Amino acid sequence: MDDVGQLVGQVLPFVTRAAVEYGSSVVRKVSDEASDATAEATVGLGRRLLRRLLRSRRADQVGQAVTELGERPTDAALQEVLAAQLKAALAQDRQLAADLVQLLAQSGAGGRFTVVTGGQGVQVGDHNTQTNLFPPSQP
Repeated sequence: MDDVGQLVGQVLPFVTRAAVEYGSSVVRKVSDEASDATAEATVGLGRRLLRRLLRSRRADQVGQAVTELGERPTDAALQEVLAAQLKAALAQDRQLAADLVQLLAQSGAGGRFTVVTGGQGVQVGDHNTQTNLFPPSQP
């Protein structure tokens, strides 16, 4: 994959989901390989991607950005900071980019599906139809 921006777009939702799930202790929790077996698929992939990112030359910057996002997961500016750190790390290290592409491909998430966080329903697969009926929000 030659386009670093495209790879960042594929990696960011998974790393963000891990940050949101684990909060400010995200870096410590992704370093614990034993809990991968029980992690939900999206968070588990985010953990593996982030674990590899934390072995890059920009580990400190990526770790700081993901920790801050874990502390304030709804802050759009922090998501942009994390995206910028990912882009810098990937632009600096082609092997890192290749490793992340491989992790995405092994998981089946390498561009085949788009993961959007913040919704109330989830659908994964090809040619599926999903209808979600939620009660109206209470004021």
